[in-house]
Amino acid sequence: MADTGGDQTPASVGDLLPWAVRGIRAGRAWVVAADPEVLEERWRRLATADAAERAELFEPTRARTPDSAVAGLPGRRTSTWRLSRVPGVQPPLVRVRHRPLDRAWMLADRRLLDQARPELWRAESTRQRYLLLQPDGQPTPAPLTVAAELPVDPRVRVFPLHRRPDGREPNLAPGLLRFLRRAYATAVAPEDVPAWIAAVCAHADAPRDAVPLPRSAAVWAEGVALGRRVMDLHTFAHPGLRLPDGRRTFIRLPVDRQPQELAYDAEEETLVLGEGRLAPVAASAWAAEPTLREWFADRTAFRGAASGTLGALGLTAWPQRATKELIELTTTLALLAELAPRQRALAADGGPWFTRADLREAGVLPAPDSARRPASVLDRLEEGPEGQYALL
Repeated sequence: MADTGGDQTPASVGDLLPWAVRGIRAGRAWVVAADPEVLEERWRRLATADAAERAELFEPTRARTPDSAVAGLPGRRTSTWRLSRVPGVQPPLVRVRHRPLDRAWMLADRRLLDQARPELWRAESTRQRYLLLQPDGQPTPAPLTVAAELPVDPRVRVFPLHRRPDGREPNLAPGLLRFLRRAYATAVAPEDVPAWIAAVCAHADAPRDAVPLPRSAAVWAEGVALGRRVMDLHTFAHPGLRLPDGRRTFIRLPVDRQPQELAYDAEEETLVLGEGRLAPVAASAWAAEPTLREWFADRTAFRGAASGTLGALGLTAWPQRATKELIELTTTLALLAELAPRQRALAADGGPWFTRADLREAGVLPAPDSARRPASVLDRLEEGPEGQYALL
């Protein structure tokens, strides 16, 4: 619907962070795995196969085959020769966000990816954060989540916080910071905007794409502080967290073989993985059962893959780090559940609000087309197909 000067609706995420792109489309599930050792073995199997078998193992799509000639990923030194001719050395393994609250590893090679989203790679850095607007109608912990890793899901709309890797150009509508500083008569940092968005949008009951901006400076400050906590939890910024009541989750019985199922004993506050037992695990964490079951399925999916495929290669023993990551995830879910009532109250009681009409009157909206396009980042190596050229 076209925007009008009298639009009294809240701003959207895209109004405030104009540059957005879809998540990476891998096109083949085997390039992403929870365990780096699995990816190393899959690559070895692919690279050492003869040309005919390699083509079959690759799982071609219309967008990518072993004969595709593509450029390298920005900032990554990988082979750009056709995979059918010269596989080259193993590509780098990079940490990615595979699901809303699940991190995985990926073979960072553009030849393996249907849509690599090079503009995201150009702006990637340790300072970068991504607001991820989840697909409508999907079972997710919140309509908006936050990641520190590149997201691998083409259904997700990705709003990077920075337009460049040095973090000096925030992905904000021009004039927004000036508007907020005048409205609140206080300093407003670029990082405060995504923190506010996380506070009001990153919980299960939030509207999918509406960001009410308060007229009250006190409400804004409260929301920014709350949102920073939410962002830290979504990005697993502080390992070793305790449950809301101060307890820690421990391994009561080790997971010493590949578990077949995931279950919860509410009476004992215990998460059950085959013979393994983790406790205490808060009931509020198990309430996010779809998130936990997806996490578990991603680490056991190879058992259901067709024999002889790369996807069928997986670990035969449950790694200790998986148990550690599961404890971290369940603790994070419990802490997020504790924050959710404050997030709901903030959105319900924090008004009155600025509207899109107010932002238009202030000249913040509509954002210019230049703000909706990626920045020109030319300081990262980008090798062309089959080594044709490089940009420095």
